[in-house]
Amino acid sequence: MKTTLIDNFTLLLWVSLMASSFVISEKLIPFANPIASTALRFLLATVLMIPFLGRASIKQLNYKILLRYSVISLFLVLFFIGLFEALKTTTAMRTSVIYTLLPLISVVITYSALKLITPNRQIAGFVIGTLGAIWVLLAFTQEKLVLSEWRLGDSIFLAACFCLALHVIFIKKWATDISPMLGAFYIMLLGSIMLLPFLLLFGDLDNIAWQQTTFWQTLLYLTVFTTIATFFLQQYLLKKVGPNRLLSFTYLIPSLVVIPQAIANTSQLYSALPGIMLTFLALYLISKQH
Repeated sequence: MKTTLIDNFTLLLWVSLMASSFVISEKLIPFANPIASTALRFLLATVLMIPFLGRASIKQLNYKILLRYSVISLFLVLFFIGLFEALKTTTAMRTSVIYTLLPLISVVITYSALKLITPNRQIAGFVIGTLGAIWVLLAFTQEKLVLSEWRLGDSIFLAACFCLALHVIFIKKWATDISPMLGAFYIMLLGSIMLLPFLLLFGDLDNIAWQQTTFWQTLLYLTVFTTIATFFLQQYLLKKVGPNRLLSFTYLIPSLVVIPQAIANTSQLYSALPGIMLTFLALYLISKQH
């Protein structure tokens, strides 16, 4: 029982930090474009993590680990690139709705590639969680969502979500012998190397607000809490609870992001309440230990 409570608390901490990144990242837009801000987060995170790594940890690195983490980092970078490219021809709201499909995508991949069968109860939970998350999103937006009008950006972001699901699955499959801190460092380091050409070519470095204090404060928060901390917790949780349980908690992100807005608009909260209840029902069904 105690272990289950600790796992749930850690999952809630992880998803809360993830949700905060959606809010705080928006504040960085006036100071740097998304490609630059993402690449700088990876680079700064890599530098900040170096003092916490011992020499023994670095000596663990070999070609096998390097190759595996290169693949893990590649799929993460592809997700971010796909997101930036998708937003050129679709909206943030539409990508948010497609993002709710991530856990179901993970189930499809694990069955197709690894032949792992997800119990029917958990599949039902993933379907209910997707519906609940979409319900909450729609309750807090005035944007008319017509997914029948499928756009190029929607296809690009759907492919990006497949990349993110593969990123999570490969961590679970390959990162068993590496400590969470070291695994997070490898992801940041290799991701930084892959993002560096995009930063130099498309980061618009001349127009970044380097001298603004707010820029550095926001970037530092995103680096420490929503990059280093979330990747460390993700490494730890994937080993402890597995990808299905981890990804199921992403259904809470819409609620964690939009509920604070409901303080000034209780009618929207009432509209979102059924979606919130569906989300908790989904977590109950997906959790192995109720």
